[in-house]
Amino acid sequence: MEALFNGNVVFVFFFAVIAIYNYSDLKEYQKIAIIYITVYSLVACNIVDIPLAILLLFLAMFCFLEILTEDETKFRILVNPLYKVFDCLYLSFVQYAFLEMLLALLLCHNIFSSLFCECKPVFLMLSFVMIVRALTHTLQQKFVIYSFYEMYRVFTEFPINQVDFNNENFDEACKILVSIEDRMYYERKGYTFLSIDAIKRIIKEKLLYISDIREKIKYTYDAGKKFIRNAFSEDRGYSTIPMQLIRTLGIQRGYNYKYRRKIFEILYSRMFFKGVEHMFNEDLVEQREQIRQYYLYIYFHKVNTFLGGAKFSKFLNAFDMQYNRRNKKDIYECSKEGIFIACMGLSKRADRIDETNIDYYLSLVDGVDLDGEVICNMVSEMMTRPYDGNYLK
Repeated sequence: MEALFNGNVVFVFFFAVIAIYNYSDLKEYQKIAIIYITVYSLVACNIVDIPLAILLLFLAMFCFLEILTEDETKFRILVNPLYKVFDCLYLSFVQYAFLEMLLALLLCHNIFSSLFCECKPVFLMLSFVMIVRALTHTLQQKFVIYSFYEMYRVFTEFPINQVDFNNENFDEACKILVSIEDRMYYERKGYTFLSIDAIKRIIKEKLLYISDIREKIKYTYDAGKKFIRNAFSEDRGYSTIPMQLIRTLGIQRGYNYKYRRKIFEILYSRMFFKGVEHMFNEDLVEQREQIRQYYLYIYFHKVNTFLGGAKFSKFLNAFDMQYNRRNKKDIYECSKEGIFIACMGLSKRADRIDETNIDYYLSLVDGVDLDGEVICNMVSEMMTRPYDGNYLK
């Protein structure tokens, strides 16, 4: 066994990985913690060097998360090899403290002791502290995303071939939602606010009116800084409808970690929805050409809204109050004025509506005739006197 181990470290390591994976009583994060301990021990005992250890660690994570996973839906949605790498890297660094694990390995390197007066014991101690932190954060699971099976489950509950896309009420509901939340929804080729062509076009249009080269550089720098600040702001955020939907479908725990959440929205809105479209095309699903409107239909059934300080875990709960049960009332049966109020509640603005600003808010909506008086009456009564147990008509 010693000869086998010395001559075939990689083989024995992956044999151990498979053995750990097959131990069904362990959770995924427990298995990854054991892998971390194994790799760290190999480095600490000088059995493998640090570059090989990092390679083994990444390959083990990729096998665990992308190949040996029990999430079969992921195999159908993440068909692009590059997306699999992105998924592995995101989960490793954000959910499983991969960066801290890397630092623990690097601190074992002799280069630190040679640079800093032969203080190797100090760096070994720091390395040990870092591996403890990595294991602690891996096991705590402060930020967790759902499996692709869980993300996709709502699509199986409301199949695309059973949605009535020709329904006038649904069409108006989509227009209201898009007008308020994401006016470029149908025109945008991608799924996020990150469009190089759009950014270049906006900057180019602004720079036409600036002649001085220094002013152009300053404006571009300030615009980029403002864009990044707003992208991660709670007030702005630039979240498109697909980004809002994917965070609702995908984030199980740790919503308040806004940088992790925003990166998740940017990466997974493309990977997930692009994968769903590819799957529908491969399976020749009926009405797949209506995929953009279908995402809006799912949005109505899944995304939460806020009315008068109360949070409704699903958009349609404001009309139905079914909470965790399936709503009896579909979007086709909701009044357009009620849908407008619920859409305003997405950004917590529903209770601000009154006679003084209703015309301004109605001007935001294109292609739908809304009754401002009805809306104001509903807003004034929606939290004080519910209509037969419902908050909106």
